[in-house]
Formats: sequence, C-alpha cells, structure tokens
Amino acid sequence: MTRRPHCPLRRTRAPGPPHGTHGTHGTHGTHRTHRTHGTHVTHGTRAHRALCTLGAMVLSTFVAHAVAAEATPLQADFAGRWVAADAVLALRLTPQQQAQWRQWRLFVGTREVTALARLAAPGVVELLPAAARWPAGESELVIREGAEGSELARLPLRVLSAAGFERSESTPRLDLGSEGRATDRRSDGQPTSPRTGRADGTLGAGVAWKGERDGLALEAGANLAGHSQRERALRFGTLGLQAPKTDLADYRLALGWRGHGAELGHVSGGTHPLLVQGFASRGVGLKGKFGERADVAVHALRGSAIVGYDELGGLEDAEHRVLALTLGAELVAARPGGLRAELSVLDAAVRSQAGFNIGSVPDAERSRGVGLRLAAATENGRLSGEVALARSRFTNPFDPALAQGGELQPVRPEQRHALSAMLRWAALQQWPMGDAADGRPLDLSFDLRHDQAQPLYRSLGASVVPDQQATRAGMQLALAGATLQFGAATRVDNLARIATLLRTRTDEGTGALSLPLATWSAPAPNADATAAAAAAAAAAAAAAGQGAAEASKAGGPGTGFNLWPTLALNGKWVHQRAVNAPAEEDSGIAATHRPDQVTREQQLNLNWALGAHAFAYGVSRSTVDNRQVGRENADFHRLAHQASLNLTLGEAWRAALALARSRQASVETGLVNHTLGGSLQLDWTVNERWSVSGSVKHDLADDTRDFARNAGDGAQLQFTHRFGVPGITKPLPGQAFLRLGYEAQRQRDSVADSALRFRAAWVDLGLSFSFF
Repeated sequence: MTRRPHCPLRRTRAPGPPHGTHGTHGTHGTHRTHRTHGTHVTHGTRAHRALCTLGAMVLSTFVAHAVAAEATPLQADFAGRWVAADAVLALRLTPQQQAQWRQWRLFVGTREVTALARLAAPGVVELLPAAARWPAGESELVIREGAEGSELARLPLRVLSAAGFERSESTPRLDLGSEGRATDRRSDGQPTSPRTGRADGTLGAGVAWKGERDGLALEAGANLAGHSQRERALRFGTLGLQAPKTDLADYRLALGWRGHGAELGHVSGGTHPLLVQGFASRGVGLKGKFGERADVAVHALRGSAIVGYDELGGLEDAEHRVLALTLGAELVAARPGGLRAELSVLDAAVRSQAGFNIGSVPDAERSRGVGLRLAAATENGRLSGEVALARSRFTNPFDPALAQGGELQPVRPEQRHALSAMLRWAALQQWPMGDAADGRPLDLSFDLRHDQAQPLYRSLGASVVPDQQATRAGMQLALAGATLQFGAATRVDNLARIATLLRTRTDEGTGALSLPLATWSAPAPNADATAAAAAAAAAAAAAAGQGAAEASKAGGPGTGFNLWPTLALNGKWVHQRAVNAPAEEDSGIAATHRPDQVTREQQLNLNWALGAHAFAYGVSRSTVDNRQVGRENADFHRLAHQASLNLTLGEAWRAALALARSRQASVETGLVNHTLGGSLQLDWTVNERWSVSGSVKHDLADDTRDFARNAGDGAQLQFTHRFGVPGITKPLPGQAFLRLGYEAQRQRDSVADSALRFRAAWVDLGLSFSFF
C-alpha cells in the first residue's frame, strides 16, 4: 500500500484526548474536534485538502524547474577546439541558468575571471580577455555557485600559443663558469699546473623548442660551447690557433606531419646493421609513408662529424658525403611488426680529413652497397627474429694528401658480403610457480645470434669486423626478483683459410647470478605488528633508561635494518688459440708465435641496505693460463678485495669510507705485487646555501722483492656557497667554491736506481651561474 505523502501546508495540531474520553470543545469556537469510536473528524476537511493539493502542485513545479536546470549541462562554443589567446569565450545558457549566472564565480586555472563575463544576448554569456590573454596550452574553465558554493561545471579550455601552436615548449640554457688555480706550492719548485694564477671561463648555451598544431610537429634546437683557453676549443684539433673560442656544437631543425618528416642539422640515419646503421653527422634527412604498409627514408650526411659555423648544411663536399636510402614494407597488413622487410642502399665517400676531435689523418675511402633486412615476430611477441644480408663494394681512391707528390700503388676494388641473423624465444612469460597467490612468476628466454663477414668487407656506414665468423647463444631466467644468465660464444677468423696466415679461435663462456636475499627475507608489511613492535621497543628502552635514539639503534622490527644482502655472482671463461700451423719458412710464424691462452674470472658482490646506511663488499679472482709454446710458465694469478661503507648521520652529514686491496703473482718470476688503497669522505650541509666537503686518501704499491715502491697521499677541503642574483623574472642561481688541495708522492725504483719525492698544495677558486 502506497503511503500518501505528507502535505507540507498541513498545520501541526495539539494531540487530542486519549481514546475513550469525552470530546473537547474549544472555548473560542475557532477549532472543534470530535473523537468518536477512534474516528478523527476535522471541520473544513475539503478546504484543507484543496489547499494541500494546490501547494503540492506549486512546490512540484519549482522542484521540476530546479532539477531541469541542474540536469542541463552548460554549452560552450569553445568546447572540443583550439581557440586564440584573445578569443571571446561564449557560454550558451538555458533560461533557468541565465536567471542565476550573476551569482556564479568563474576561474581559468587558479585565476578568477568573473569580472570579464557579460550577458551579450539572451542565453549567451561571453568572457572577454580584455588586456589579459588566456594562458596558452590546455586548462579548464571552472564555474562555481556563489562565494563558497559547489562546483557547477568544469569545461576544457585549449588555447593556442602566440605563434598559433597548440603546444609550444621551449627550454633555454645559459651556463657561465670560471675556475682557476689561485696559488700553489710544490716542494721541488715545479708548478702543479701550467695555468696557475689564471682563471679559465666556460660557456654553455642552448635552446630547444617544440611546437604542434593540426598534426604538424616542429622542433628546433642549437647548442654553443665556449672556453677562454683556445687549446680547449672545439675545433682546436683542426684549426689550431685559428679555432674560435666559442663555437657551434650542434643544431637540429625538424618537421613532422602524419608519418612524414624532414630534418636538418645533426641527424642520424640507417637501420641496417651491416651496411648503414645510426650514422650520425651533419646533413639532411627525409622520411615518408605510402599508405599503411610502406615507408621510405633518405639521408644525405657529411662523411665525418663536424662542429662549428662552417658547412652548416654539411653537404658542400661531394667527395665527403654519405647517402643512404631505406625502403620499408609491412608484409602483414593486419599486424604491423609481424613481418617487415627493408631494402637499404648506400653510396659513401670520405676524404682523408681529420675529425673535429681527432688528430689522425685517415685514408680516403669509398663504398657502395645494398642490403636486405627481414624482421618478424609472433603476435604475442614470444618469438622474434631478424636476418640481414649486405653486399658492399669498397676501395681506396687516389689520395693526393697521402701521395705527397709521389706514386701510389692503386688499390683494387673489392666486393664482399656479410650476414647477420638473430633469434629470440621467450619460452615462459609470467609462468606461475606453485600457488598463484604467492606471486612468483617465472620468465625464461633464449637467444641465438650469428654474424659473418667475408675478408676485406667494409662499409663506411656501419662498424663490421671483416674476416670473422661469430656465434653467440644465451639464456636468461628470472624468478621472484632473482636472475640467472648463461652465455656462450665462439669466434674464428681467416675464413678463407690462407695457409700463410694464422687462423685463431676464441671460445667464451659467461654466467651471472643475482639473488635479492634482502627482499626475500623482509617480513610482510603488517601495520599492527609494526606498531606493537615499536611500542615494545620503546617500553624496553624506557625500562633500560634509554632514549628514543638508542631504541632506534637497537635494530628491532620496523627499523629498516636487514642483515641479508643482495648477492651478485659473475663468472667468465675465455680460451684463445691458433687452430692452424702455417709453415715457418713461408709465413715467418714460428711455433712460439702461435697463441694459446685461457683466462678465468670470478667476482662476488654483496650489498647490504642497513636503514639509511649501506655497506658493500666485493671480491674478484682471475687467472691467466698461458699455454703457448715456450711460455708455459708465463701465468698470472690475481686476487682483489673492495669494501665500502656509506653512512647518513642525520639530515646534514654524510660519510663514505672505501678500502681496496689486490695481489697479483707471476708464476714465472715468482714476483708478487701488492696494492692497497683507502679513502674517506665527509659531506656537511650547513644550510640551504652553505656546504662543506672533505676527503683524504692513501695509496701504496710494492712488491715482494722490493724492486719498486710507490706511495701517495692526498686531501681536499671544499667550501661551496649557493646564492641567487636578481633577474628579470626570477633570481638567477649561482654557486661559488673554494677548494684546498694537498698531495704527496714517494716513488722509488731500485732497478733503475731512481727516486722521486715531492709535496704540493694549492688553492682553487670557482664561480658559476645558470640563467635558466
């Protein structure tokens, strides 16, 4: 049965007399109530009911209008599109919303813009940017009801930048620094630095910008580097004393649109591992897509790295240029990446020019080649592979710089090919071990790779070892944070088996094991248990008369200390030997020249996390077993230990202690060499502006026959001050330091009957600013 709703206009009456009593008559005759056999009778019942009905109708009308106004969302003309920074923002209102909009408060981000709103037309409220512009980028227009009212609407607002970009981001950089040795003193009178008394200035400047609009992406960037000392300029190796002190380090301009793109400056290109892969230099790159399955990339690059303002395009010299073309196609249209084919073409020539940081003069070279690359993967990615084939024609053209006016024997061009194949199989992926609730999935994968290059194979766009065949296999296993890896490899050369050349074979085996013992032994988090343990520790400390600090050092539950370490064990075995015996009279290779050596290495590392502190210990052992004829006893054994301790002493102090010791013994001579070293460093952060750091070290090297002994000591103390310089928009961070240094060396060689002893001390000063 449906209960009739309460009439909101019905007046509240005093309760009548209890059941079975006589009726009560009002003395003033204004209200009379009779109760007969439990029946309640009211005079004027019909009028009262009519009044209730009318009130309910009026109230329901107001409620309906309020619900409709609340349910109707605000309509924004700027929704779903980008608008200019000075655009007028229009809101479409219903009559009910229009009646209330003057009580609204409007915000764009954290800025209130209520004063910018006006009723432009019936049902239209506009926000005028006035002198201020809307903030560029993506934000929201938030509308609230009244001063402390609830939020009525939150409308996305996307504003173009001043240049008309949907997204625009720039990152400028300007760093200035000066450092120099103010004074020094050495016991033998020699200077500790050739530039004592001089200050060197450094400059690092750059800008990077990205912008997007309507699917068009633009990028621009450049970096400058400068040094007051010309010998440390970028192009000192090629220009000498003519090198500018401030020079262009790199730059790049890029444009992209719907899979197409172009770039200019310092770029890289090529994806074929045997022909041209990631060749980086200054030049031009273009890429494009043909439908959903085909793409092309073209790169024209300078033949070697370059810096500076000269040859900005990088393509001025046609004889010092790398041209690369890559055509790609997805052979399975329904699944991109399932089977991809790439055809690469290379035409490259380089002159005998030195690089900007290379002092050598290489020979002129030219290579042309073509390569095919196939890459495939299953839909779930568990099985993937790649095959690459390349054929390259290489020669050394006539080089006047090498001939020096004389005659050179011409080099015959050679055409050779190379092969590379790779296969990877993820046998198990997140395979549950035991109870699935334990959360211990198992991952197991295998990989196999084979590379082979014919003798004299060379491509100017890729680094390939010629005349070598290499095969590698590996296994990786991961379970509950632990990892196990095994690897095996073999390499052979002299593939043509030339009788007068050595043919060597190198076999290698590796293994690595990592066990997170600290993670495994850590108790499961339990708030109740942790709180109970902390309370028990505090009670025990109070009973013992200790404070909270002593209680925390006790290492009870919840202190963060874990006595179990993280363990890492590595091993390596290498055997290199000759597998042929060329005739000595034809090759000049005697039996004593044929290599045969086995190297073994083992290393164990243990790392402990002791709350805010850390301790690490490592030990390594290696042996060299020489089996070459005539050198059977030329073996070596080496044993080394390292330990380090890092302490966090409150929020202001840090300490680091390191010790190292090694022993190397020669079986043939019986000589044993020892080294011992240690260092201690302390860092003190005084406050946000001041910090002090200091370090001391000691090194010692000697041998059992007292042939030589070297000992060294060193110490440094540095004071650093960080400050701010008033800038246009914000303070510019700066830093200054004062460094005191000391060094002592004691060297003695009894075989050469020589000795060297000196002590030196110096003072360094430095100042740096960062403007962005």
